[in-house]
Amino acid sequence: MAEFIVILAKIIGYGIQAYGALIIIYALLTWIPAVFNTWFGNLIARVVEPYLNFFNRFIPPLFGISIAPLVAIGVLALFGQGITIILQWLLRLASGY
Repeated sequence: MAEFIVILAKIIGYGIQAYGALIIIYALLTWIPAVFNTWFGNLIARVVEPYLNFFNRFIPPLFGISIAPLVAIGVLALFGQGITIILQWLLRLASGY
């Protein structure tokens, strides 16, 4: 059971890091709008935009620059830390501490 929780924590951590990297790539690709006409740009937009649209509704751009990706990455990191704490608690519970 403990090994499963450790593996699950690593998979979730890698997934959160990968999604954060996709948000950064998406933010950089917005500087070149023609990229979204390619399959790569379209794929990243389809994966990242639903999450970013939530933050775009509440956070207006400052001087024409959206800070929603920064806030989204911060919330994603906090979520990852929360999941890590929960999994550590489950690990302690499973090992009898």
